[in-house]
Amino acid sequence: FERGDGGRIEGGTRMKRFRFRLQSLLFLRELRETQAATVLAQKLEQQRRLEHELVQAQARSEAARANLLQAEGKRFAPQDHSAALADFDRTVEQERSAEKALLVHTKILDKARLAWAEAGKELKAVNNLRGRAEDRHFQEATRREQAEMDEAASRIAGASYSLPS
Repeated sequence: FERGDGGRIEGGTRMKRFRFRLQSLLFLRELRETQAATVLAQKLEQQRRLEHELVQAQARSEAARANLLQAEGKRFAPQDHSAALADFDRTVEQERSAEKALLVHTKILDKARLAWAEAGKELKAVNNLRGRAEDRHFQEATRREQAEMDEAASRIAGASYSLPS
């Protein structure tokens, strides 16, 4: 009663193929998780760019601050001092704008992380359902296979008792 390549026991029937009845839901959950991961990756890249822009704005602001301090310590024409002050104000505003953009984007990134985590939980739940259904399927197939082998063994044993001596 060895199992052949075709998954059947000699004289038995072929084991039914496993079919997950929620396969379409599983596919949708996989798609949703993949899309959420893609959005998260995009938001992380945007976050990195915004952080880089903030660092650059801070460096420009610091350079303008140093330029303004240098202008105040020397005798410059009023228009030079005024230009240094305007440049400083402009760079400080750019820095504030970059900080605000980063703060707003951090909230968007947090939402993307939560959406990805939720999609992952939902996918895991359906995968767990699939695993349990697959386990039940194979346990039932094993039980049927064992019943067929027991029945075949009973027939063989019954046939050996009925042989004339």
